[in-house]
Amino acid sequence: MSSVKLWVYFRAAIGSFRHRRFRENIISVICESAAIRIVALAAILLVSIYTVISFAEVPKLKQSGSKLCFSCHEEEKNNFNKKYIHSPIAQDNCISCHNPHTAKYQFMLSDEVSTLCYSCHTDEKEKFSQEPYIHTAVEQGKCTGCHNPHASDDEHLQEKTGKKLCYSCHQQEAENFEKGNIHSPVEGGQCLVCHEPHASRFQSQLRDSPKKLCFNCHDQQDAEFTRAHSQYPVAKSNCLTCHAAHSSGVMNPALGLMLPYVHAPFAGKICDSCHVSSNSPNPLKLRAAQTELCYRCHSDMKKQVNSQAYAHLPVKEGSCSSCHAPHASKNEHLLVTTGKELCANCHPDLMKKLAATYAHSPAAQGLCGKCHHPHHSENEKLLVTDSIGVCESCHETQGQFTHPVGEGKINPLTKEIMVCASCHDAHGSEHEFVLLADRERSLCIQCHKM
Repeated sequence: MSSVKLWVYFRAAIGSFRHRRFRENIISVICESAAIRIVALAAILLVSIYTVISFAEVPKLKQSGSKLCFSCHEEEKNNFNKKYIHSPIAQDNCISCHNPHTAKYQFMLSDEVSTLCYSCHTDEKEKFSQEPYIHTAVEQGKCTGCHNPHASDDEHLQEKTGKKLCYSCHQQEAENFEKGNIHSPVEGGQCLVCHEPHASRFQSQLRDSPKKLCFNCHDQQDAEFTRAHSQYPVAKSNCLTCHAAHSSGVMNPALGLMLPYVHAPFAGKICDSCHVSSNSPNPLKLRAAQTELCYRCHSDMKKQVNSQAYAHLPVKEGSCSSCHAPHASKNEHLLVTTGKELCANCHPDLMKKLAATYAHSPAAQGLCGKCHHPHHSENEKLLVTDSIGVCESCHETQGQFTHPVGEGKINPLTKEIMVCASCHDAHGSEHEFVLLADRERSLCIQCHKM
């Protein structure tokens, strides 16, 4: 009897056995006790399994491992002929990553890229997750953004090497870092001298604190180093407050890697115009209070501040360095940072407002100076002009055909003149038109009681 006929008879027998009444009759005839009944069922199951194994024809692959894959993907075989080969490829184990039949992931992958990678590289997954600063590509699970999953001439299976790999994503940096005086590791494409490629406990994925990184190459005891810093002990300072880590952006060999905007006394190395002598017991001590030092040169600012009704609190308290760097900066006017980020250093609630559904455009763009003066003003909240005038500088027709504002229009809640800010938030709101409340009813009934 052929194996096909045996298979048909076997399936018919199994089909009959599935019917409850037939099954019960067979077993009740064979045995009465529960123990013998279990033995009978086990015997029938074993016979069924044996029959299936004996007569089923298992399809055989034409070839095994990667040889089968390369029979179609011949061009890939040539690409894999590199110095370093990913171990699954070297072991002819394509299906450790790819499903041979069907998949819901691109390239017939059996799972997401990062999941596949971490299934082998388990130690790396744990190590990366413990660090506070993670490379965006790693965080997004884009391992193949840097690494070739099959083969490479690079030891770490990188697609490219040095700065070419980094610049494939950091394109703006590629442009910026080629300007002015360039830091030698950057020029040599040695990004990993300072940066960790995956994750780090230091911001910007640095390998160590900025100061320690710099002194790995620069000897602070070197005579040239000391002379360049006018004999002042700068070893405990943050080098990045004065120097650019990548390139200066300024073609002036005399300034080296100095940030592009340099305070005039500092550029002229007249350090003792602000600090006491470098050979004094406390050489970094200021000669006078911060405001007094600043006003010695910026006397016009002192006159303006004293003549205005309102002064910015840092100006009033003599803390100019809250906003301005005393030595050098990458920003114009020696600002420590720019836009809304600068203001948010003291006004953290501002960023929450700007994250609202509706944000006022100038504030969202960081154009704080469009409405506020940074140092002083005759107007409350350091506005560049009166409250309504600030709004009308952009919204020229508002107030002419909407809710009346200005002289003679009193806000019943505050007993003060009705202004735009009586109904609108100047920075951000969850309500359309940056209103303080829902305009359909909630906002109006605050004044117009029903």
